[in-house]
Amino acid sequence: MATPNYGIKSTCTFLWKIKNFNFLWLKTSQKIESPVFVVDGLENTEWVMHLYPRGCSSADKIGFYLHRKDGGSSTDEIDVYFELAFLSESGTVLCSCRSVKLTFSKCSSWGFDSFKSRENVFVAYKSGYLPFNTLTAQCKIWNCDKKVDVHKYFLAGTCVAVQQISFHWQIEKFITIGYNDTKHSVIRSIANEILVKFDLYLTGEQLGEEVIEIGIHVFDPNKKYLFFKTFVSNYYGEFDNCGMKEFVWNGGEKKGTLTLLFSKERLQHESYLKDDVLTLYCECIFSTGIVSETIQTIDFGIDSLNTAPPAVLNVGRLPTDGVESVGGLPTDGVENVGGLPTDDAISLKEDLGSLCSRDVLSDMKFRTNTNMIPIHTQILGARSSVFRAMFTNDMKEKIEGSVDITDLDDDTVRRMLLYMYTDKLEDLQWESAFQLYMASNKYDIASLRSRCRAILQAKMSPNNACQILILANLHLDEALKKTVQKYILMQGKTIFSSSEWKLLMKTDLQLAAEIMYQNCNKD
Repeated sequence: MATPNYGIKSTCTFLWKIKNFNFLWLKTSQKIESPVFVVDGLENTEWVMHLYPRGCSSADKIGFYLHRKDGGSSTDEIDVYFELAFLSESGTVLCSCRSVKLTFSKCSSWGFDSFKSRENVFVAYKSGYLPFNTLTAQCKIWNCDKKVDVHKYFLAGTCVAVQQISFHWQIEKFITIGYNDTKHSVIRSIANEILVKFDLYLTGEQLGEEVIEIGIHVFDPNKKYLFFKTFVSNYYGEFDNCGMKEFVWNGGEKKGTLTLLFSKERLQHESYLKDDVLTLYCECIFSTGIVSETIQTIDFGIDSLNTAPPAVLNVGRLPTDGVESVGGLPTDGVENVGGLPTDDAISLKEDLGSLCSRDVLSDMKFRTNTNMIPIHTQILGARSSVFRAMFTNDMKEKIEGSVDITDLDDDTVRRMLLYMYTDKLEDLQWESAFQLYMASNKYDIASLRSRCRAILQAKMSPNNACQILILANLHLDEALKKTVQKYILMQGKTIFSSSEWKLLMKTDLQLAAEIMYQNCNKD
């Protein structure tokens, strides 16, 4: 059999980005299917890619297949050869496999059962394969009939819905817990229904070692996957990893158990209990299904122009949690299509910004101490889980058509709305960042909280460090609290002799004592 010519220009290239790939709920032999792409140069046949994140037959290998659908062309069989690949964020091929000439009948698949090791993709080289937890998969198809030209470029996106919930769990009188005791914690819905129940108990009685386990029972039928992490707080307020595990359910009761890395004896003897209270910080990341799918086609024109498509085109980009880059340079929201820059993201921000605080198309209002500010519930609901709950349930605010915000000044409300509509923050002094930080916590605007935290850290001074420390402690922000504590220790006498420090000792002696304890025990 002749070797296929993979160097010819006439190809169909299909690029598929899967956002939140790490949180797919599929088990071994279960697949995720790409959006359908129809290739007119291949007799209008319909194609999809199939990925098996936990393997088609072996759980430690990712399966990758090309599949011909039943629809489209009436042609029973078509001969092609293809290449499947995973790409880096910049479009570099990280791994690929090529086929020989193959015949595809309707509803048939060809591919690779052991395309790539799960260990490489999810652990060893995760930063390359899963930037921003997004996998980029590519398929190229060559037509075996050289008389028929195939020159298409398809771009598709699939986004896995993810919900993240974090909570502190304080277990009092921990030393007295026995093998017959169970401590409970629950996550409830707005309607007070139990969504998830956690049970902490001891095992290992026959082995003479008191092992701690957390039983997890998920009642929400929409939740398909859970990644659960827990951390334990020591006497100084620092958190250490205490265990993590993923749970995948496929029907039946959604139950699981996590065994903590710390035994009861270790917690007692290594300063993890404060006044006989065990403090755990727990993070739950759920996936609930596919939230969106997109597909676009790009026509590169006639072959004589010798136009080569870029390796990765970010058309219809899925949301990311950070600044994407192309070739190592931040794009800052500006995309490139066929090498030509576009400003769609900037235009979108400007268009949404034109609605901010205006009555055009508004459907509710904020009632502050001095003003009535028009708002758009769909925009705010997309940016904040708190507002989303207000606007989708029969709460007082939805019924009355207004939301009372009397604990924030008008300037803070205006800045918060500007960010929610446009993702923009005006130049902030630390006082404004302080107020916005509190607003972002109250209304669960995680990205705004992160931005304000960074501004507070950058603008920290001996005059405001104690106030920022109180803020971090109040909102259980251990990252910010630890940064402020280090800053105060570094400043030393400058802060310890200040009026701000004296006020802190009067208002929160325990918080001040934590720092003095660290100061006395530092190297």
